[in-house]
Amino acid sequence: MASEPQDRTPVRLPLNQLRRGDRAVMAGSNLSEEDRALLQAMGLDEASTFTVCRAGSGGPCIIQLDATRLGLSPELAARILTRPCDCPDAGSCRAPEGQKPSAPPPAK
Repeated sequence: MASEPQDRTPVRLPLNQLRRGDRAVMAGSNLSEEDRALLQAMGLDEASTFTVCRAGSGGPCIIQLDATRLGLSPELAARILTRPCDCPDAGSCRAPEGQKPSAPPPAK
């Protein structure tokens, strides 16, 4: 009995299509160099793991990145590609091959 080949390409969704509580890894973007540099300065880059606090409701998209929350315009969030994950925390998420996940939050 032959099984059908499975597509091993990770799902990539625009950030604004995720829902509250979803965890994801940034997996690419269609951003200008200026926007990319600004987001990197705030800690969001293509190895970042985050939790969605608010998205898709017409207002700003809010994500939690470690202990920081970032508010992103809907237009900007639509240009950030993500790979959703089922991990319980940032230390468990796996970034795309060749990239490191963001560090887990410090122990309290």
